[in-house]
Amino acid sequence: MSLRYTPLLLATVFVGAGVGVAGNAAAHGTMITPVSRVYACFQGNPENPTNPACAAAKAVAGSQAFYDWNGINQANANGNHQAVVPDGKLCSGNNPTFRGLDLERSDWQTTPIQPDANGRFTFVFKATAPHATRDWKFFVTRAGWQPGSPLRWADLQEFCSLGNTPLSADGTYKLQCTLPQRSGQHVIYNTWQRADSTEAFYTCMDVRFEGGGGTTPVPQWQDAGPVTARTELPVGTTLALRVFNANGNDVERVEATLAAGQTTPAQWPLALARKVNASAQHARVGVLSNGAITPTASATDNRVYLKDGNRFQLDTKVPDPGTPSPGGDFDHVYPAGIGSYVPGQTVVKSSDGKLYACRPFPEGAWCNVNTEAYRPGVGSAWRDAWVPY
Repeated sequence: MSLRYTPLLLATVFVGAGVGVAGNAAAHGTMITPVSRVYACFQGNPENPTNPACAAAKAVAGSQAFYDWNGINQANANGNHQAVVPDGKLCSGNNPTFRGLDLERSDWQTTPIQPDANGRFTFVFKATAPHATRDWKFFVTRAGWQPGSPLRWADLQEFCSLGNTPLSADGTYKLQCTLPQRSGQHVIYNTWQRADSTEAFYTCMDVRFEGGGGTTPVPQWQDAGPVTARTELPVGTTLALRVFNANGNDVERVEATLAAGQTTPAQWPLALARKVNASAQHARVGVLSNGAITPTASATDNRVYLKDGNRFQLDTKVPDPGTPSPGGDFDHVYPAGIGSYVPGQTVVKSSDGKLYACRPFPEGAWCNVNTEAYRPGVGSAWRDAWVPY
């Protein structure tokens, strides 16, 4: 006699197995108000998710992660969350079991959220195993963040921090915070650091702010946009961060001149940020974390923060391309002057410190194509345009 499981019985057996695995992994909880990303997938039929983002997450990592909804953790965090959870892996807590939760999608299930009359909101964390707490920290994606974009630490702004909180009789932690000023769809990110262990837990909540957000005062520094480095710049390039008020009047100007070692796409934003942060009154450049704006060596991570609704513009002035080197042995520091190179004649100094001559016509026409592929001595196709000099 063979035994045939009905769909209901099969689902029941699978859920029981999933919960057993979670218990063996010493998993400990997740947010249920607003509902966390993983718990929403668990509630929405783990084996055949009704939400398309959950279905995509299952396709990437399977359904077991949904049953283990209370186990997004790092054993050795000890408060150093950015060290153990890198950009792009925040929702999984850098735990491979939950990697499907990191998918960059705009269709995760959202929870409407709005403050009470005092501008506050009570977050509810379902604890399957309570612990002594060092701190609870809440972050929200910055104004202007687009749903479906990568989730990075630089995209998050902390808005609430709480200490040890008693467990309620219903097995939950009630965590009351003043909501930040936001509108539309955002991600709220929570870290729970234990006091009796180095272990920490991580929660992503997809929310939709309604009613104009909370009553938190406008912060001193407001995100005004990124500093994006697309190419290397020559030594001697002058970068100028110009700050304007709402009427278009100049408020402040800070200049940084690049020296050797500061010209790569990862380094020149760092040089600019350090100069701005050391001398500017109305601007800061860097990565915002825990209320501090810190410059970083990156082509994309630094952002400009301004006061009072000001705006900014970044001007770049490279050295005069017509000025030869003191020794007269080359015409330009590449890519200065590109577009005016003469095939068979022009000599440049590249980022590797060596000299290269533009090939004669017709190959030499490639010398004037401004792309990394033809960067002399460095690019993947540089020999099509240049010869060592």
